Formats: sequence, C-alpha cells, structure tokens
Amino acid sequence: MNASHDRRGFTLIELLVVISIIALLIGITFPALGQARDSARRTKCAANLRSIGQGFALYMNDSKGLFPRVRPLHSQPSGSNDPSLLELLPVYLDVEKPRPEDPNDPNSKYITADVFKCPSDRVSESGDVEWEPAWRTEGISYEYFPGVMMLASELLAVRNPQVGVTKSFEKNSEKKPLPILSDFGQWHKLRKTGPAKNSVFFPGFQADWSRDIGEAEIGQLIFDARRYGG
Repeated sequence: MNASHDRRGFTLIELLVVISIIALLIGITFPALGQARDSARRTKCAANLRSIGQGFALYMNDSKGLFPRVRPLHSQPSGSNDPSLLELLPVYLDVEKPRPEDPNDPNSKYITADVFKCPSDRVSESGDVEWEPAWRTEGISYEYFPGVMMLASELLAVRNPQVGVTKSFEKNSEKKPLPILSDFGQWHKLRKTGPAKNSVFFPGFQADWSRDIGEAEIGQLIFDARRYGG
C-alpha cells in the first residue's frame, strides 16, 4: 500500500507570519552587520593613526622635541612655503610617499599607502558622488592640527611658529592630552556625543575617539604660541 502524505501548503496567515519573522530577523541582522563593519573600519583607522603617531615620535626625537613645521593639508598654502606631511612622514613610516597619478596635472588625484587612508573616508558626508575622498585629493585622510596653529601663527607674525606651537601644546596638554592629527571629516557614526572622528593625541601619541576643542582652548593655544614663539 502507498502511504499517504499530507501535502497541505501554508495558509495565508502562516505565510504572513513567516514573512514577518524574516523581516524582523533582517531588521536585527543588517544594522548589526553595519555596526560591525563600522567598528572594523574605525579600528583600522585608529591603527593607522597610531602608526602615524609613532612616526611623529620618531621625527620629534630627531627634531629635539619640536612638532613638524608642515602644512595641515597638502593643498593648503603657507606663507613660508612649508612642506606637507606627505613629504615628511613616509621616511619615518617606511612607506612610499603619496604621489599624483599624473605628475604633470596639478589637479591629479593621489595614489597613497594604506596607512594614510581612513577606511571610512568617503566621498562626502552627504554622499555626494561629485566629491572625492580626502586621501584621493590630499594624499591623506587626516588633518594636522598643529599645522593649522602654525599657519595662524605665521599670519600673526610669530617669529618661530614651530617652537611657539610646540611649547603651547606642551603647556596646554598637561591636564589632558590634545588631538594633533584627526580624521578630515566626521566619518564614524558609532558615537552619541562629541565629533565622530578618530585622533592621535599628544603627549603619548595614543589613538582614540577625538574630542572637541573649545574656542577658549584654541584661544589659549594661540596666545601661548605667540608668547613662546616670539
């Protein structure tokens, strides 16, 4: 005798329940996967900054404790035609110097080592595809804050911005470390407060979430840079 088999299909209600369960699981899983990817990118970004921080430490060992006098970004001008981080750091990191794809094109995009790229460095904070990631246009994903202060010091006619800014950071980082190199944009979205950036801090050159630097703190840094820089 042939055994009979129950081939009853799903009822509409059962099918809707199954679909709802699948949708719920997708809703739970996809954000978790996205957060895991964000966390992995942030970890890689922090590792890059930590490596760059060690490059800074090696440089400062050679420079008698002074910060590099370089532009904060490659494209930013300087009154004294200072070099950029792209020309300085590769020697201390044992990596190839970032270079333009077309050396004859002043607007050429960059080819650069992974250590200079934040994995979360994206086209733009709004997702506008007309803009390139920072490392493509600047050769690096990170901005050098003491370089910003040195540019400001030059505009204020400080005689020795390198000494002034270094001493200013030494004085003002006694209570809590100051960020010296940070993501160019707010690319990390796993944080509820403060800038969504990674930074490397002075002293110690440790990489972590960045922190806000208030106007009063910036004002004090500039005041002390003028005081120590002459």
